Amino acid sequence: MAIRGGNSYIGFIDEARKIALRNVPKEQYAHYNKMSGDGLVDNKQLKLADVTQPKGPGKDWKLEDALAVVKDSLVGRDFKNGKMMFAATLCISCHTSGGEGGSAGPDLTHLGTRFSEKDILESIITPSKVISDQYAAKVYYLKDGSSIYGRYKKETKDNIYISQNPFSPQTLRAIKKKDIVITSVSKLSIMMPGMINSLNKEELKDLMAYLISGGNKDSKEFQPVSK
Repeated sequence: MAIRGGNSYIGFIDEARKIALRNVPKEQYAHYNKMSGDGLVDNKQLKLADVTQPKGPGKDWKLEDALAVVKDSLVGRDFKNGKMMFAATLCISCHTSGGEGGSAGPDLTHLGTRFSEKDILESIITPSKVISDQYAAKVYYLKDGSSIYGRYKKETKDNIYISQNPFSPQTLRAIKKKDIVITSVSKLSIMMPGMINSLNKEELKDLMAYLISGGNKDSKEFQPVSK
């Protein structure tokens, strides 16, 4: 996945953020729009480049429907397309698989050896159902009555620093400790729901094969089907 232009990274992040927000339920849009960095970007000239977008048609994937599609059918899949769907659904922005990707979320290289197809699909479709303590976000309630959402990254004597944009985790916001009244763990995952809703059945199969294989093109999921 390439980005054109020397000063284009912020524009890339903003477009990735907006694409992900298309899948968020209306009642959660404001939360995820703010959490993902709305207002923190000002260069919107660049577009996503060199990523094959899903052909679709997509659907509002539910766990039962998605599991029925991929169960016992991940054979003879298309590695290249699976890798492209890993990028097109923005998984690559926050997760690493096979040595490629971001660091905001857990490394998915060994996902297939630890979790079932059902577990993987459930974590994608309803990411807030189970949240790892390591990747949970916090809500900081301030003296002025406002609140700030983000993942704790570090602190100094006077400030706490949090990451609010999962597509740009290195961008930190400082909160003065003296302004914090209460801190609580958020019940919402930093991962947006519905990230696979742009995929059709075959694209979903290729993505799942890529995830289960850990980005390994020699994995059994990508071997030709014996006749």
